[in-house]
Amino acid sequence: MKPLRLGAIIAILLLAVAVAFLWRPWDALKPCDAPKEYCTLASELEDKEGINSTEVGFETTMIDAKDGNSSLASWTVELDENLDAEQAGQIAHGVSSRIRDFASEQSKVRSSLRFVAGEPQESAVPDLVLYPLDVSDSEAVKERIVQAFSLLKLGALSVGPGSAVARDLPTLKILGDYAAQQEMPVTLALEDSSLRYSSDQRLNTSEFDLALEAAGLDGVDNVVFDSSGLSLHTNQEEDSQETGKLKDWLGQHAPLEEPVAFTLSSAGYAKVTEGWVGGKLPESLIARPARMPDGLAPWPKDPSAPACASGDLELSLGAPDAALGSRYMALYAKNISSESCAIQGYPRIEFRNSQGGRQQDMAIEPMAHIKAQRVVIPAGESILSALKWKAMSTANDPDETTMLSVAATRGFGTVKLIPKEGDSPVSLDILDGGQVDQSPWLQALDGWPIPGTVGQQPSRELP
Repeated sequence: MKPLRLGAIIAILLLAVAVAFLWRPWDALKPCDAPKEYCTLASELEDKEGINSTEVGFETTMIDAKDGNSSLASWTVELDENLDAEQAGQIAHGVSSRIRDFASEQSKVRSSLRFVAGEPQESAVPDLVLYPLDVSDSEAVKERIVQAFSLLKLGALSVGPGSAVARDLPTLKILGDYAAQQEMPVTLALEDSSLRYSSDQRLNTSEFDLALEAAGLDGVDNVVFDSSGLSLHTNQEEDSQETGKLKDWLGQHAPLEEPVAFTLSSAGYAKVTEGWVGGKLPESLIARPARMPDGLAPWPKDPSAPACASGDLELSLGAPDAALGSRYMALYAKNISSESCAIQGYPRIEFRNSQGGRQQDMAIEPMAHIKAQRVVIPAGESILSALKWKAMSTANDPDETTMLSVAATRGFGTVKLIPKEGDSPVSLDILDGGQVDQSPWLQALDGWPIPGTVGQQPSRELP
């Protein structure tokens, strides 16, 4: 064959391929299994400029011989990925309005609509095709499509409703900057799942930058930032130098405007360290002097008062109380000596069952918002330590607490106290593995029975 003729044939073939690609004759071969009026509308929408294809699936969701069957029409509109963001948003808004109007005229048929764009990819799920852009219809569909197209054109590998995936950190930073400018609630992630940032409010730039910075540290396997705070996982052992550097970075990092909680887990999640970035605590966790009940005057500080001795204090329990799934009980210490004495800190408590056995794996935690201060107890007066715990299920574990072993402070003698309601002993739903929060010794605490009034029913408005 002569070279000229061969070249002409190749040119004709290339032209045919190009025409076929633009014309997309295979689209005409796609069957439409929906009712005729649905197929007609799909064809009408597909002919609009900027729309590559429109498909509608139709299925019966409930058979009702009396009142008629219920059905679902599922619309998929593929937008031309070369549209600019504003054009795409305007077209999507028009399509959404047209399908909503059509759907309102149908009886017992629900409709769903999604907009897709980009080169489709087969997935591991049979018959499921994934698109780089896939956004469901909504009242704010124009805004969503504008944002989704913008993210795609800024380098996102895939975009969904309120989410985007990037190949690398620099691209993710670009996407985050755009989301911040648009004040978008968004989830941004890396393709390899090593970083995920999620916010149900507008993207916070300082929090997002913190997550990016953490993801770039040596030894970090993955980073998650969400409403719970910053979570880092390292492939290093807990006692390794690299893990130590990560702990230092978290503790010494400049705190953000709002406190950020963190968790750091070591290799195999063997150890989880918790804290606050830069050591900045939320107001609710900053220890402050306890709030006193109204009308109660604080006792004199008297720095010359001696420390209480073990025999100076008589311990007792208030009646247990309950409210909104929580349990409450006060521990009291009365100064039975002839002069004032001072104490500071927390009582030492062990919870025991009816056989006298100690409840195992108990966590007794200080109430973080109450500051422990030196209390000078006048002779004859009483102080309290507030105890609070969540209700624990005893349905399959009758081994409840029936007694407390208590020492007023470290080094003091221990006494056994039986919880009672009136004159009758009662058990407490405190079991192995439970947690009880306790306050330091206080003159009094707002919302709790005032020491010296033991025997009265505790307030139902305990904090």
